[in-house]
Amino acid sequence: MTRFRFVLRAFAVALLLYMLIVGGQSVLDDPNIDTLWLSVIGAALLTFIVYQATKK
Repeated sequence: MTRFRFVLRAFAVALLLYMLIVGGQSVLDDPNIDTLWLSVIGAALLTFIVYQATKK
């Protein structure tokens, strides 16, 4: 069960990193509110997951 959680958490971090990178590149290419929110939400969720993982 712990391995499944680890794989799921790693997948979530990879997905959020992808959102952050794509959102950040989109903001640089064509700044608008939608791509900015994608980048901000990705960064916030990634920060929360890293905090939860290192809190214990």
